[in-house]
Amino acid sequence: MKLIFNIIKIAIVFLFMAGVFLLLINKTFIYEAYKEDVMAGEGIPISRFMYYQSLNSNSTATFITPLSVNYLNTYRSNYLDNLENCYGKYYYDEDNGITITDYRIIDNTYYKSVSIGFVTDNYCSDDYVLSDMWVYEYNNVSNYVSGDIPASSMLNLINTVYAAERISDPIVDDAYESTISFTVNCSNDDNNYTLTFKDFNEDQLLIIKNDGTQEQFAVYEIAGVVNYLNSLV
Repeated sequence: MKLIFNIIKIAIVFLFMAGVFLLLINKTFIYEAYKEDVMAGEGIPISRFMYYQSLNSNSTATFITPLSVNYLNTYRSNYLDNLENCYGKYYYDEDNGITITDYRIIDNTYYKSVSIGFVTDNYCSDDYVLSDMWVYEYNNVSNYVSGDIPASSMLNLINTVYAAERISDPIVDDAYESTISFTVNCSNDDNNYTLTFKDFNEDQLLIIKNDGTQEQFAVYEIAGVVNYLNSLV
């Protein structure tokens, strides 16, 4: 019996040592930065004791940690508040050459999950501002191919946007979640592109143009935008 207890003690010690080893070799657990090869600087500042789990194909890194939500929010705010903000939802980190597209903290009671999404483009640069010429392009040199709304509704939407005020510095509440989104496929001299429309705020419409190589963004003020978009479907 004594031999069995000694074996159990030894097993517990080895398991403890293995656990400590896994924490020490983790990419972030004892460090105060998260870095990937595509980041030009020293990486994204984070708190110690955030255990790196993975980086998915959409460049979203996930972590788990025992730290409190308030503590994690402080680190999040200290980082994002010092970055260039655009569209109220993207944050350009010049030092690392990335745009933070998502930064979420989820309370799972016994542990917290953190996800940080990023791209290696500057969404805040002029290259990503969608010119109002997209309306001319759609009306005059493009064809409606298919979409989540019919061509007739698309014409209605184009006319409404044309008469709407463009928001040059849009801000969206972090707590606001888009409730409707639809995409229209267009063709322009055999070059295909998509236009995606979604509510960006209670009275704001976000438009995203994607030509397969780049996304561009524009925001317009449209009262009761959710009801309006629902009427088009």
